[in-house]
Amino acid sequence: MATPIGVGVVGTGLAFQAIHARVLEDMSQQFSLRAVWDPDGARATAAAHWLGARVATDCDSLFADPSIDVVVIASPARFHAEQAIAAMRAGKRAVLVEKPLCRTPGEAEAIAREAHMRGVALLVGAMHWHDPAWLAAREVFAKTIFTPALVRSSIILPPNARFEEWTTEPLLPVAAQGAPVAMDAAQLMRLCILELAIHDLPLVRRLLPEGQVPRVLAARLRQPFGYAVSVRYGDVLVDLTGFLHGHWQTAWTLDATGPQGSLRLDFTPSFVAAGSGTMVWEGLHDARVHLPSDFNGYAGQWQAIDAILRGARDLPDPREVAEDFRFAHAIAEQAAALVGGEIAR
Repeated sequence: MATPIGVGVVGTGLAFQAIHARVLEDMSQQFSLRAVWDPDGARATAAAHWLGARVATDCDSLFADPSIDVVVIASPARFHAEQAIAAMRAGKRAVLVEKPLCRTPGEAEAIAREAHMRGVALLVGAMHWHDPAWLAAREVFAKTIFTPALVRSSIILPPNARFEEWTTEPLLPVAAQGAPVAMDAAQLMRLCILELAIHDLPLVRRLLPEGQVPRVLAARLRQPFGYAVSVRYGDVLVDLTGFLHGHWQTAWTLDATGPQGSLRLDFTPSFVAAGSGTMVWEGLHDARVHLPSDFNGYAGQWQAIDAILRGARDLPDPREVAEDFRFAHAIAEQAAALVGGEIAR
């Protein structure tokens, strides 16, 4: 039996607790959590006890641990670039960064350049990218020329305390008196795109033709938390909607329609291990359906890391990872400019 791959985690908050800890526990024959670090010492200790890891004194000591091959960056986005690059320079073989990759296109370029230069596997925690339903859709595209005229991403979720907190106390520097910095509509729109819509924006980008630049036509916030953004990308119209409502039903869909056919993906929501999504393709001369399975994208991203580090799969192209962020960032900035300085709540 192969020796489990060593893992270190920076940040033991919601993403670690709801996603990575549970997957790593289920995949203990493939991965071994060796160390965690979090500025909240009590939370770090609890996380380490959960999976039998040690608590690192700081990020540098975690990165320097030779038993760790994979580092998960699950800290706030403003720390991602510095921590991801430090992990790569410390010789880690793979770095999994939670969404968003970073804050600016310049940071994205720096991360991608470091990964390319050092041959490090750079992944972003977009679970639907590894969902069997999306993988089935990619198999369809490999055999079919598909030029959609309309792409729609719709994320309808029940109340989420994390998003509720963002509307009143964002992950921004606090004022000198200790009070949270007020968030205006532009800041909230950026969060909507870079923290929620970004789950599916890498998939949206793969459905679009190359060589164009996204142009946001309209944008508005929805209460209590949500967004509606219309984007023109060349000849393709992209509609992005997200909404947190007052009940517990979910509807997470990605649709694309063009002259060659139509695609519909129904995904399970984030932060839950609810199995895979479904895929329906209806072409002019063919049709294909992928039914849901127990396997989900959260496990899929760790299976991908395992395959890459064991030489069974090629390294992902870090330039594509950076381009995914630039695509999302361009939409976020244009949408933020359109909603302007309105009061978010």
